[in-house]
Amino acid sequence: MRRHRHNAILELVRSREITSQEDLMRGLKARDISVSQSTLSRDIQELRIAKAGGVYTVVDAEPAVQHSEGSLARIIREFMVDVDVAQNILVVKTGPGHASTVSQALDEAGWPEWVGSIAGENTIFAVARSAKDAKKLEGRLRKLL
Repeated sequence: MRRHRHNAILELVRSREITSQEDLMRGLKARDISVSQSTLSRDIQELRIAKAGGVYTVVDAEPAVQHSEGSLARIIREFMVDVDVAQNILVVKTGPGHASTVSQALDEAGWPEWVGSIAGENTIFAVARSAKDAKKLEGRLRKLL
């Protein structure tokens, strides 16, 4: 039942603009799946679903090709606060609790200058291939803001 519910949640979020848990609960109910609010909240967390630009978005481990520049831009605009550069390291600031979402989206963006990142609660340390690449990435991120 859990797998069925998770698949339904993912399909709903990917196929519609879901703006609230209530919208999601209505969509599940239309599929004859009843769920409590606390279970739905847990499901949202487990499925790595985050709200970006006012709608729920799946931040998953699918290949970067499936992530559009638009969805990355939405995540950046919604959650990123600032970015700074120190040599080849970028320090990205996010709102509380959103560093993981932004970090994963950036890691999956497939940018050649981007090596990888480590996320805390509201700070991301990201490594670029060079100091020049770090400045290029900083500019790219600021444009997405």
